[in-house]
Amino acid sequence: MSLTRRRALALAGGTLATPFLVRPAGAQAKVTLSFLHYQTGAAGQTLRRLLDAFQAANPDVEVRDTFRQSEQITAEIQAAIAARRPVDVAQVIGKNIIFHLNNLPAAQINEDPAANAWLARYLPTFLDLGRVGEKIYAIPHAYGTPQLYINRDLFRQAGLDPAREPRTWDEVIEAAKAIVAKTGRGGVAQLHAANKDYGTMLMVTNAGGTYLARDGMKAMFDSPEGIAAMQLWQDLAVKHKVMPIANDQQWTAAFSAGQLGMYMTSSAALRSFVAAAQGKFDLGVTNYPLFGDRPRRVPNSGAAVMVFAPEGPRRQAAIRLLEFFSRREVANRWSRDTGYMPLSVDPLADPEMAAYAQEFPYVQPSIRQMAETVDTDRWPAFGAIEAQTEISNMVDALWAGRATASELVPRTVARVNDILAKANPVR
Repeated sequence: MSLTRRRALALAGGTLATPFLVRPAGAQAKVTLSFLHYQTGAAGQTLRRLLDAFQAANPDVEVRDTFRQSEQITAEIQAAIAARRPVDVAQVIGKNIIFHLNNLPAAQINEDPAANAWLARYLPTFLDLGRVGEKIYAIPHAYGTPQLYINRDLFRQAGLDPAREPRTWDEVIEAAKAIVAKTGRGGVAQLHAANKDYGTMLMVTNAGGTYLARDGMKAMFDSPEGIAAMQLWQDLAVKHKVMPIANDQQWTAAFSAGQLGMYMTSSAALRSFVAAAQGKFDLGVTNYPLFGDRPRRVPNSGAAVMVFAPEGPRRQAAIRLLEFFSRREVANRWSRDTGYMPLSVDPLADPEMAAYAQEFPYVQPSIRQMAETVDTDRWPAFGAIEAQTEISNMVDALWAGRATASELVPRTVARVNDILAKANPVR
């Protein structure tokens, strides 16, 4: 057996002891799986290496991966199913899972009780995103957790101690004021993602509020906590003037160029920021700031993996692939090479991961934040885009200073709930 083959088998588990990896006598010819994903660059290369390792340990399965932009994947799945083209496994943005369950033939992953033990490798809260009752339709995969990235050189230029990383939003604001005043650079920004939906959810949830009802049918961020969170987001731009109004791509570029003191974005950006900072500025990474004395509660960003393969060999092979992704050494390798959050229970029980965390301390905040992660709120089957557009318009109005959060938030929640009620009538 070649060295490459041995390494692949070791990554895949070596002994092939799990029931998914035992090929029954008289098995059919090689199964080909179609896998849609939105990973590109280094993350896409890492994914392909893991798929190659899976194939080496499962020679009866070939996985053909196809890149699509994240917002294109849903339409691609629908088109493939309509045209009867194979689509077996896909990365799906977590907040849209309910749409896929109601409109596409998603497969239940834990249908066979005798073969479910591998799901215990994940924290229960990480599985909740894909859970409906006792049924699981998605497993965590490309989960990001929000982190505070810091330009330590700008901290020094502003007279701040770079070793004292801001822990709360109040400390973030004070540091941002000093950076703007002393350096003329931007102070701080926070990602908002498509339609500013994730950024709004993140701030509301961390402030102790509820963004959506559990079934996704009602917006609930017009609570005092939700209004306070949105007022803080406005204050960054309007009152304190420390947040330059821009989009995520512009903020990312500004931070990478050393022009922004602090940026809150996904752990998935870690590798690119480390590369951008090399030889240019001193990078710091810490946990997402606390809202006063409240405990940290952060919804994950990113995607889960769902199975759409029909019953039979392709579905069985797809479940085998998901089981492979769940293995601690595989999940940890994915995390190390991409910056996505570790997903397995106690990732540091893996000696390679423990050594990596010591050698590359930038990853430690995301490991600490695993226990403080809550599942992303899921939108209902219909009306999500229209509702999110209302939220985006609200945030734009907040940043423009057109009205306060106490005025804008209740009106927006009322419009969102009207949209959701009309789009998802009770039957």
